[in-house]
Amino acid sequence: MNIALFPSAFHPSLGGVEELTRQLAQELCRRGHAVRIFTERWPRDLPAAETIEGLEVRRYPMRVPAGSMKSQVSFALTHRRIRTAIVDELRRFQPDVLHAQCVSSSTLYALHARQVLGVPLIVTLQGELTMDANEIFKRPGIAQTIMRRALTEADHVTACSAKTLRDGLEFIGHQSPVPTSVIFNGANIEEIRCAKPVCRAKPFILALGRLVPQKGFDVLLDAIPSSLPDGWELVLAGDGPLLSEIRERISRDDLRSRVDFLGRADRRKVASLLKGCEFVVVPSRANEGLPVVCAEAMAARKPIVGTAMGGIPEAVLDGETGLLAPADDVESLSAAVKRLCDDEPLRRRMGLAAASRASKFSWPQVTGEYEAVYESCSATPATISRCHDISA
Repeated sequence: MNIALFPSAFHPSLGGVEELTRQLAQELCRRGHAVRIFTERWPRDLPAAETIEGLEVRRYPMRVPAGSMKSQVSFALTHRRIRTAIVDELRRFQPDVLHAQCVSSSTLYALHARQVLGVPLIVTLQGELTMDANEIFKRPGIAQTIMRRALTEADHVTACSAKTLRDGLEFIGHQSPVPTSVIFNGANIEEIRCAKPVCRAKPFILALGRLVPQKGFDVLLDAIPSSLPDGWELVLAGDGPLLSEIRERISRDDLRSRVDFLGRADRRKVASLLKGCEFVVVPSRANEGLPVVCAEAMAARKPIVGTAMGGIPEAVLDGETGLLAPADDVESLSAAVKRLCDDEPLRRRMGLAAASRASKFSWPQVTGEYEAVYESCSATPATISRCHDISA
């Protein structure tokens, strides 16, 4: 099949959707499919076309009618040319399906391409209704319009967790008019299993992710003094808007002897940290779709202390593959961390259970589920209907 992916962002941007798109595209290529990625051209000096790790990427300034007056004028002057260029490129590629990963401005252009070309569109929700830091989907405007159209005009809607799918159905206020399914986010299970564990002087627990308020790392730092045994440490890795605040917090609260803050870590470093840690902590305070780190920790045979938020309980089975605590509850999080620190047999037992469950999140498994959706949709091509005005 020829598959056109429309992620909300892609390389060189770093994040969960970017990594998920990369892994999905590579697995699809390994299975003999042709893949082309259509994404936002930001910053604008990025090349319009390039090949990244064997993947063909096409970038466009996918503007929407929102923001400042300058932005709206720019949209009015350019959007028809941009969507025509995308459709022309798609005609050359001849896709069997379009797949939007995480609803965004790129989804609006994918919807237009579906209408013009009659190619079926799959939309995957990644928790954007509850995880967006700017809460754009909670305010009337173009973001809500795109989301509503995506959920009602796509040929199939998938979500990375059952909670995320329920959020999407609540948003449109009724049962979906199109088929829906839950497909977990994948992780490179074999890469992590084969990684060499990092060697450190102290036993450590690991937390990693984008440094934004939703991730709850401030709660974890509050919990550390009362939960970590002497001689243990927390290793925290990530980058984002709270970088300076996290650094200052560790220094100000005199956590330097208990916390090693690494900043951004590449994929190889992350895999080594996962293999070398005692367990992983996911202290999210937001209704995340399904944090990829949960699947990665299971692949590394590590239990997880997480919060009972979003799709986390669908990945972390409380008392079996890890422990769950209420969000924003320092005392409960501290107790769960302390319990795993103090009980090596429990860590070992939960780690084995996590490793067994990890196969549900492997890319071969996840990609096979997407393939089934693609084949189902391509068997009944999308109806070519009257084009909505892109600004509607």
